[in-house]
Amino acid sequence: MKKVIFATLVGMAAINAPAYAQVTYDMSKATCADLSAMDPATQRDISAWISGWFNQRAKNSSLNIEGYQKNVASVTSWCSSNPGQPIMAALQASVANAKQGSGGPTTIDTAQITCSQLLDASLDEQLLLTSWMGGWFMSSKNLTKIDMRYAHRNSDQLGVYCKKHKRDKVITALQKTWK
Repeated sequence: MKKVIFATLVGMAAINAPAYAQVTYDMSKATCADLSAMDPATQRDISAWISGWFNQRAKNSSLNIEGYQKNVASVTSWCSSNPGQPIMAALQASVANAKQGSGGPTTIDTAQITCSQLLDASLDEQLLLTSWMGGWFMSSKNLTKIDMRYAHRNSDQLGVYCKKHKRDKVITALQKTWK
């Protein structure tokens, strides 16, 4: 009888144990299928991260919101037809063949934005900016892996720092708080 109760408790514990989603992604190996399998919030963060990564490679610190949104829609559409293709390799080719154009009126120079401006932005804009700048920062270190736990921790640390140093540039705050 004790064995049955113990087995039942172990089974219940296993059923009720939290399921942990993948939190570390090597973007140099991630495919379109991997991106499609992510929950919408992770897709948003990863898309912004990749955009920041490629913009740092192009020595660009400006984020054009409308251009970014068009690029995400374009990549999402392309990925639906090419699930086995690596995201970064496809984007690398796309960036190499891209023509400079105007994406829209909302451009943020991430090298100039202050902590106060970041804190005054909407939550969606804050998430976009911190994820984008995370990719930008990781590209400057030639790193392609993103661990969502650290990305969120870094964003939280950035928020704490910015509340105390509102006049500082976010890029400075990023360099002081992100690991």
